[in-house]
Amino acid sequence: MNIATGVRRNGYRVFCDVVMATEGSFAIRVATRPEDAGPVGTERVWHPPHASSYFELDEAEKAAYRILRQVKAVGQNGEPVYG
Repeated sequence: MNIATGVRRNGYRVFCDVVMATEGSFAIRVATRPEDAGPVGTERVWHPPHASSYFELDEAEKAAYRILRQVKAVGQNGEPVYG
């Protein structure tokens, strides 16, 4: 599983990005995009559950994998459903 290319759930592509946050820390963002929209389709960004700041990139990437594995479905509005 690649956090950048994500997983398919209910006609959506769900993926995680590790982004630079304030003061040198890292944050995770979860995004969804309809599969039929193609690579330049409308993307929606969501806050992951139990979001926190990470001080090491490796730690943030591991957390992103865990979050992505928790996504079990995507609602009609594109919001990830965690299980």
